[in-house]
Amino acid sequence: MITPGGARSRTFGRVTLTVVVLAVLGAGALAAAAATGEKEPVRRTIWGATLPVNAPGQDLTLQQVVIDSGAELPEHFHEGTQVASIRSGVLTYHAVSGSVAVTRADGSTETVTGPGTVKLRRGDWIVEPESLVHYGENQGEKPVVLELVALLRDGAPLSTAVGDGPGTTPLHFETLLASESRTLYQTGPDAAITYGWNRLLGTATVDGQDVAIEMLGSVDYTAGSGPFSGFVTFRFPDGSSLTVTMQGITAARPDGADASFAATLGVIGGSGTYAEAAGSGTFTGSRPAELGGQVNATFDLDVGTKEG
Repeated sequence: MITPGGARSRTFGRVTLTVVVLAVLGAGALAAAAATGEKEPVRRTIWGATLPVNAPGQDLTLQQVVIDSGAELPEHFHEGTQVASIRSGVLTYHAVSGSVAVTRADGSTETVTGPGTVKLRRGDWIVEPESLVHYGENQGEKPVVLELVALLRDGAPLSTAVGDGPGTTPLHFETLLASESRTLYQTGPDAAITYGWNRLLGTATVDGQDVAIEMLGSVDYTAGSGPFSGFVTFRFPDGSSLTVTMQGITAARPDGADASFAATLGVIGGSGTYAEAAGSGTFTGSRPAELGGQVNATFDLDVGTKEG
């Protein structure tokens, strides 16, 4: 988890110790803290980082994070997977969308699906997938100390903020996506594993104009649930287009019905107005029918420019 805005200072191939100060306060508050010599309320120590040869394009880091009493982190997600362990204190953890796997100190397990909140204590640990939007806060009197391992896309920020960022424009789309074509296969015991691809089309109305939406998704489900990935293209009335990547998780009944979706989005390019676009966002959706049925979909993006 942990807050957006963390810079990286790394030495690959060997362990290094680097302290990174995280911006969880406004610029004025940060300046005031610096002037008075006060420590920042959230502090990250990167113990080591490397580009693993068996995970090309990925960046692996080992970190410690300290969250002081009263600190609350903004909503964010990560462009990869994190495993975090609570070493001391009590962390109030909020899953906004998506699901986080929790393992307690006694070995018991649970899954928290957003919107949902859980208290994490010493010895508890969590697995945060790329599709999870979340934030944490320290409501206790003692600092929260976490140790975590993050496997992120190389060059990605340590975390990505959700919501309006400086120099970005929010885009909101609501639509009903219908499967236009698909190729799906079933295999494994009782044909419980479903894999393949699906092309879905829809239209959203933005500022009184229709925006065409095309989703190309691949699935790898067991008993109706599991990861999905793909691309989404938005085509605007002026001829501009915007394309994003998608990484998410589906939770459904074993027959595949009553499915809910959560994914994170990353802008990869566009044309016309969005030729130099950059940004990120989230996707949530639901499907009352089995795989291949219509999907109620919501996309939220914060789009800026590569120069910004």
